[in-house]
Amino acid sequence: MRIAGINALAVLVATVAVYAVGALIYGVLIGPEVWMEGAGITKEQMDAVGMSRMPYSPIMPLMTAIGLALLFKWASVSGLGNGIKWALVVAFASAVPTLLYGWVYGVGPFHGTLIDIAHLVIGHGVAGAILASWK
Repeated sequence: MRIAGINALAVLVATVAVYAVGALIYGVLIGPEVWMEGAGITKEQMDAVGMSRMPYSPIMPLMTAIGLALLFKWASVSGLGNGIKWALVVAFASAVPTLLYGWVYGVGPFHGTLIDIAHLVIGHGVAGAILASWK
């Protein structure tokens, strides 16, 4: 099914893939104590606030997938390699600098930002591969 010329199923699969990358990084590869320390969050803060925001967590991967799908449509990006390449350009031109602003003007240690950068770079690459390959 297409919405505004975009493959909605590909967008949904890309959204799930970005979310899965995050679940793998934050839930399996990086222990919660490492991530919380890197983000400058205590267990008490996470217990008090963190889970209350989880219902919003699919919004960011969905925005990423829709944004990449629109850009790919407008620029006629297709093919696995091109999808990955242009998704990484978007990640390094927008997502990574945004995270770095948070680190520069924040108080948390850099390794928390590096974890978040890895999540977004890998997530963008996977989403780009799916969206540009799946017409």
